[in-house]
Amino acid sequence: MKKLKRVAVRFKGLTVGFDLHKKWIEYCVLDAAGNEMLNGRVKSRAAELAKFVDQLRQKGPLQFSIEACGCFMWVFDLLSEKFGRASVHVAQPARIKVIANSMEKNDANDAWWLAYLLYEGRLPEAFVAEGDLRDLRVASRELRWNTDNRGDLLRRLRSHCAQSGTDLPKAWHTSLVKRKATRVIVRSLPKSERRDAMLRLLKQIREAGKIVQHWRKRITELGRKFKEVELMNEMIPGLASITSGTVYAELGDPRRFYSGKAYAKSTGLTPGYRESGGRSSPTAITRAGSGQARWALTRAILACFSCRSGPGLQIKKWIQKRCAYKRKKSVIVAAARKLAEGIWRLFALGECFSLKKAFPA
Repeated sequence: MKKLKRVAVRFKGLTVGFDLHKKWIEYCVLDAAGNEMLNGRVKSRAAELAKFVDQLRQKGPLQFSIEACGCFMWVFDLLSEKFGRASVHVAQPARIKVIANSMEKNDANDAWWLAYLLYEGRLPEAFVAEGDLRDLRVASRELRWNTDNRGDLLRRLRSHCAQSGTDLPKAWHTSLVKRKATRVIVRSLPKSERRDAMLRLLKQIREAGKIVQHWRKRITELGRKFKEVELMNEMIPGLASITSGTVYAELGDPRRFYSGKAYAKSTGLTPGYRESGGRSSPTAITRAGSGQARWALTRAILACFSCRSGPGLQIKKWIQKRCAYKRKKSVIVAAARKLAEGIWRLFALGECFSLKKAFPA
């Protein structure tokens, strides 16, 4: 991890740290000199929190620090509406090791550390999607969850078919005719609990398929609101409306990163390393980034395996050539990382994606 080199800028006002929970919110208030003024807790309700911050507002300018957790979004929206987006800072949980590794961890200490790190200008901030970008992120995450859920149902049905010695049509769930033929096959089985379970699974898979189609449609519609998503569809090989929308929703504008390496690192696709005593050894990918973006980029590479012409075919041949002396998963990760760096160069530098440089024949 790199050392922080930026100079801390002191805030001439009060710094408030909020440790969020479902039932209450622990708070800690530091003055302009960094000394603790107030601490305590309020109920995790919009009216209670609004009343508390309105009282603090009378004492001077405010800045807030909250942690990105399962219930932070409504607090973020409330504080941003009242004090402006620039006054609300969201901490990235994975990078606040001083809290997670503390031997005296409690809610009061967590709130103090959040306030203190912001006061010192050392708070590692997380990217928070807003407006249409937030809707696109919600839709992409719902699509992936429902897609994985449908995959689990399909595996359960295949397991029942294997136990009952039943053969279903290949890719039966992708066609209306094959789905009807599958129901006929299952209904022809002798009455048993397994037959009943298979019929119920068929119904659940059909409903899951409708939900998946709904979210695919919503991602396509929301993606049209962003020119960046459409440009990624046109210029980056392997990316389509779903995968490009997912990447943009998770990482936001690529120009907010200072380099292509930093953009790729935010996906967690970059390999880590350990150095000690002058010796350095590589490790597996860090996974210290957006899992959704990592999933979308790897799916874009896997989509190239079905290409018979065009840029996808060249990427496919590049991967096959390197799979002769490297693990296939490692090669796919390297190719996905190249796509991420190409996305950054497209927006930050205005360079078209160079297939010859990234994936030479």
